[in-house]
Amino acid sequence: MTSLPPFYCISHKDPGWPLPPFLTLVGTGGYVPERGIGMSVHAPQLAFKNMKLGEYAALFMIRRLLEEAHADGFVGVCHYRRYALVAEIGELRGFNYHAHPSELRDLPIEAFIGDGTTPIISAPINFPGTVMQQYSANAVGRDLLMFFGDAVDCGVIDSDEAINFLSGTSFITAGNVGYMPVAWFVETMRQLEEVVARFAHNHYVRREGYEERTMGLCCERLHGLLLRKKALEYGADKVITRPLTVLTETGRLN
Repeated sequence: MTSLPPFYCISHKDPGWPLPPFLTLVGTGGYVPERGIGMSVHAPQLAFKNMKLGEYAALFMIRRLLEEAHADGFVGVCHYRRYALVAEIGELRGFNYHAHPSELRDLPIEAFIGDGTTPIISAPINFPGTVMQQYSANAVGRDLLMFFGDAVDCGVIDSDEAINFLSGTSFITAGNVGYMPVAWFVETMRQLEEVVARFAHNHYVRREGYEERTMGLCCERLHGLLLRKKALEYGADKVITRPLTVLTETGRLN
């Protein structure tokens, strides 16, 4: 590879451990990385929306960066604790690999991008109930229904897609990590922003605590559907799906 593809790592604080040098750290809220991009400096209009949007505030900024640079090819995204890797590190527990941060530090870029021309996304997770039931068990179901209704009204998905997805039992829970064509990333982020704007204007209800991120939680579900559509259009056999790798200080089981 003659040049490295852009690969962004999102964090709201100093990770507390070294990251591979090819990752560009993106600090949300007031966090300004010593080396990287501080959203409060470069995109103040989005920086503190992480309180409502979670990592999608940073993803929306990254979309703008890619468009301004007229980027093509592939782009990588990750969270300082969560990655879609082709290398197996740590231990597989349930849905995810759990690894100590020291196991990530010296991984070559190929562990993150594979051959550089094949999309890599996190694998869908199967739940004992439907997607709608899973959401409603942890948040207010009305919000997800309204959000998907807005997605239909925006023309991002149709009614059948919304019904089938919400009544299904699996989705890609971490669409915000992976390695994919820039065109995929830009289009899905534009679609999500359009739905967020409509939802915020018409149906948003502020909630306390964890549920303050209603829009981010809803984005996660819709993003999973949009990413799956992209993968199927591209050819499921041409896309690598990987269990999420999660970094924890305890790392492996004893």
